[in-house]
Amino acid sequence: MTTSIAACTSRLPRAARSLILTRSPFSSSAADPIVAATTATKPDFAQNRSNRSIKLPAAFALASASLLGGYLLGTSHSAHWEELQKDRELPKGERGCCSCDAASSLAAAAPEFTEAQSALSSKLQKIVGKGHVYDGMEETSKNAHFLKGARLGHGKALCVVQPGTVREAVDCLKEIVDAGCVVLPQGSNTGLTGGSVPRNDTPDTRPAVVLSMKRLDAHFPIDDGRRVVCLAGCGISTLASSIQSWFPERESHSILGSTFLNPTTAAGVAFGSGGVYVRKGPAMTDRALYCKVSRNKWGENVITVVNTLGVKGMEDTDFQEHSGQDAVGALDAYASDVRQGFRRPMTKSSDSVHGRAKASDSNYHNKVCECTEDVSRYNADTAGEDCNRSEGKVVILATVHDTFPVPKKKRVFWVSFPDMETTLAFRREVCLNNSKDLPISCEYLDRDSVDIIDRSGRIGVYMIRFLGMGDIMGFLWNIKVSIEGLPFSWAPMICDKLLHTFNNWIPESIPGKFMTAGRGWDHHCMVAVGEFGDGTLDRFMERMDAFVKKHNEKALSDEKDDGRQIVSVVEAHSDSEMTALNAFRFVAALAFKTYCVGEDIQGISVDYALPKNGGLAPPLAPSAAIPLKRMRYSHFGCNVVHEDIAYALGVDTHKEKMSFKHNVEDEGGKLPAEHGHGTEYHAPESSQKRWMDMDPLNVMNPGVGGLSTLPKYGK
Repeated sequence: MTTSIAACTSRLPRAARSLILTRSPFSSSAADPIVAATTATKPDFAQNRSNRSIKLPAAFALASASLLGGYLLGTSHSAHWEELQKDRELPKGERGCCSCDAASSLAAAAPEFTEAQSALSSKLQKIVGKGHVYDGMEETSKNAHFLKGARLGHGKALCVVQPGTVREAVDCLKEIVDAGCVVLPQGSNTGLTGGSVPRNDTPDTRPAVVLSMKRLDAHFPIDDGRRVVCLAGCGISTLASSIQSWFPERESHSILGSTFLNPTTAAGVAFGSGGVYVRKGPAMTDRALYCKVSRNKWGENVITVVNTLGVKGMEDTDFQEHSGQDAVGALDAYASDVRQGFRRPMTKSSDSVHGRAKASDSNYHNKVCECTEDVSRYNADTAGEDCNRSEGKVVILATVHDTFPVPKKKRVFWVSFPDMETTLAFRREVCLNNSKDLPISCEYLDRDSVDIIDRSGRIGVYMIRFLGMGDIMGFLWNIKVSIEGLPFSWAPMICDKLLHTFNNWIPESIPGKFMTAGRGWDHHCMVAVGEFGDGTLDRFMERMDAFVKKHNEKALSDEKDDGRQIVSVVEAHSDSEMTALNAFRFVAALAFKTYCVGEDIQGISVDYALPKNGGLAPPLAPSAAIPLKRMRYSHFGCNVVHEDIAYALGVDTHKEKMSFKHNVEDEGGKLPAEHGHGTEYHAPESSQKRWMDMDPLNVMNPGVGGLSTLPKYGK
């Protein structure tokens, strides 16, 4: 009889088990906490008490004055905040003048819960422990991070639950749906379109439960390091550090971009994120463990665990039916040993169809080089296993991902152009010339992007340069989010006001040679090229040198030319300069919000993909309001654009955003491209049908992508 890993190890005494499971090089040992006890002599305050005491009348007067001053200040701030928010939209996807919706919904009368719903928190506490279930009906410092989106969305939930094992996650899901609640799967809650937080402005009366997966952070290598298994809460920054430590010649999928926020690997799969990597493609895998919810003919809710992991010892066929052992238990046992720092024999992919399935978009390098009217990637793509671009309509428990070879040598360039046509020619003739010699990454910035990042993003760049993209940056980000959620009128803007105010007190965040090019040209590409042992770097350099020579010699022969180079190439000569350029590019979105707050203006953000044979900025409508800034930055290889547009106060930004989205589609673009539909974008019919088939009861993330929020989609 086949037995699970959990069963095999649990029968051994602890001492015997320790002989088999030795300390692992693949994860940090779980060291016992060390408590340092210190003692100090207690000072004698009694002898000086009379000198420092305040008379009772004076104390009463001081307290009264403080209360009165606080009341007046609070009233003044509230009035000022209401005035500031009038007809204002910050780059978060929702109208500022409607931001009171969240507050009013939180303050609404308490709904009437069924007996099962009232008892749900207690049942969940029995599964995961009392310390991992939070009430979500009243916002506190403990639950605010789960209830408010990074840019969009704010609501209340019946509760928030954080399972610590895969089995606990499955059991929690069963209790939640049996209680008549809806489920909001959540990773690090860094999403930008509101799809992972509660929303209470819908006709659906079912209470929501946030199923936070962050405690499921175990991950381990398989196939001699060529792949890695990640539980749903594993952060991409954490994974990148682990792979670098375990296998220095390999790297994980996501090592740039928003890694400093440490979003989860599961979220990357659910949204198809990761447009930075021209050679790797977006996050995707057909090898996963995930849950779907349905109902049988007796009206009972059924939780189906779909297992396509393709890992030896964790296939469904490895366990006898009704034995009480399954892939969930085997995965939990393996992950538990890894988390505790014990060595397990590294497992391998199975020989099944799942073990041979894709763990990355292995054909992307061919697709991205095609010069067609199609887009390279977008959120409404329905290809692949159901976990891909599922946007919360299934609960992802674990995924398998490919790792990639680290380049033997890398060079990074800041390449500047006078116009978009020359920039697009560089993309076609140099970057995407053929599928074998692709650069590592190719990121585009326009002149407004450079100006805004320099004006409002210097502090962020320096923090990433010196603190890295790991846990410290994530911790500081959470502090910023917590401050913005404080119940004071100034709280939502104070951090960005300070960042903008003090920005110019510090030096420019990237070396002057790059800023000179940034201010001298209107279009820029940051290109990273690697050598992988096949001459890729040399061939790329030959193409780039020929391109630059061709355009600059043409400029010299033009009688009307002023003698300036058409194309400028500046190379980063050290790791420090490379890190600075990466940080400069990836604080763009944060800098735009800081800029809008600091300059007392408003802004919108739109995420879209343009056709592979295009790339010009979509035109604004003739009747459109004139923007103050039009900040375009993109993953240039795949033509996925993030556009932030700033307007003066009083402009109807909702109208401008809707008009601009139509213009993008008229140009053959698709939106959104990688941030997910959430509650901001309406998904096409093909995606909606796919999600409805995944979740026929509409208990998983109802309302995403423009779907109905009602049970069974109102049918």
